Amino acid sequence: MEVYIFFIAFAVLMVVGMPIAVSMITSAFLYALLKGVDLAMMGTQMFTGLNTFVLIAIPLFILTAEIMSRTSVADRIFDFCNCLVGYIPGGMAHVNIATSVVFAGKCGSAVADVGGIGHLGYRAMVNEGFDEDFSAGVTISSSTIAPITPPSIPMVVYAMVSNVSVGRLFFGGIVPGFLLAFVLAVYVFFISQKRHYPWKKFASWRVLFRDIIVSFIRCFFSLLTPIILLGGIYLGVVTTTEAAAVAVLYAIVLGLIVYRTMGIKSLVKCFSDVFKSTGPVLLIIPASKAFGLVLTRENVQGAVFNMVTSFAGTNPILIAASIILFFTIVGLFNDPNVNIMLFVPMILPLIDIAGFDHVHMGYCIIVTAMIGNTTPPVGIVTMTLCSLEKLNFERICKSLIPFYILLFGFVVLLLIFPQIVLFIPNLLM
Repeated sequence: MEVYIFFIAFAVLMVVGMPIAVSMITSAFLYALLKGVDLAMMGTQMFTGLNTFVLIAIPLFILTAEIMSRTSVADRIFDFCNCLVGYIPGGMAHVNIATSVVFAGKCGSAVADVGGIGHLGYRAMVNEGFDEDFSAGVTISSSTIAPITPPSIPMVVYAMVSNVSVGRLFFGGIVPGFLLAFVLAVYVFFISQKRHYPWKKFASWRVLFRDIIVSFIRCFFSLLTPIILLGGIYLGVVTTTEAAAVAVLYAIVLGLIVYRTMGIKSLVKCFSDVFKSTGPVLLIIPASKAFGLVLTRENVQGAVFNMVTSFAGTNPILIAASIILFFTIVGLFNDPNVNIMLFVPMILPLIDIAGFDHVHMGYCIIVTAMIGNTTPPVGIVTMTLCSLEKLNFERICKSLIPFYILLFGFVVLLLIFPQIVLFIPNLLM
């Protein structure tokens, strides 16, 4: 009886608009009161979840993105990508995708991407003559590249709950990140030709090379950020958390000394904004611990395991399909990081029984969870762009259907060919 009250309370609190973390904590403590669980034990369980060194990387990556967005880095990256791919049919749409790839090596957040350099790409596409729906579709779908390419906040969260190497996850995201950009670019290429969208006219090879070299020099130091991060981790010079701290220091040096586009006041504002944005993220962790404790006491993990294996057995295809379907459904309503923290421990036995590598399947889960960032009814990334540009949410969601097909097709491709994810981690680590 208590577990039904627990789920009903959680659902009601969510419906009335309570923050997800508050809903989880309140329903969990209501269950504890009804069940006679020691509240002190519940509190201890919650805050032991924060006692993890790797979690420090989350606010540090967010701070790096904040500092980068307040300097001229976004404009420099945009100009470089425009010189690089602006001549391909679809011009500015390809630039939008390429800037997401480059910016992904600095932020690790889809919301930061779409609210920063993605927003810049959207405006450029509309000004060039692309229709609003297609421009929004390219911007929103390409923003998913940020959290599936290192550095990535969801990767840090997944590594924490599944006890896998953050470094292996980071290196595993290199090839898929570029592959997703290529898939989106191919689609944009054919649609742009079909709809006669504009693109940059080719002048001469001399002009092209000159522009590429000049723009590359202008953004050279900002392009070094992911190389410093991954290089330091691979060489064993720094841990993932220490690499995040190095990225912050590097971003500050770029903003204050190299580019001189950020003052002390702007830097202080960056710290202030990070405190505000990191609070809700880190509050979700103890909330997930409390919520997960209830699920463990009621053996929900065992029920899920028995339900899936009753029809799937040990068939890896059916188990993988069940896992992806499950994270697709919960992604419609919940934050991706919440879903990873809450449900990954539940499905780890299924991953083991199907014989999947934890890094490979974890990456597929992360991509699926990130797609949930764009889907209705929540779709925080879609809502962010619609809010910034005063767009109709329902109309934009309809225009995203072809991109949803591409993104889920990409997940299937990753499942079929695990070496897309595992090749570089196995080679280097």
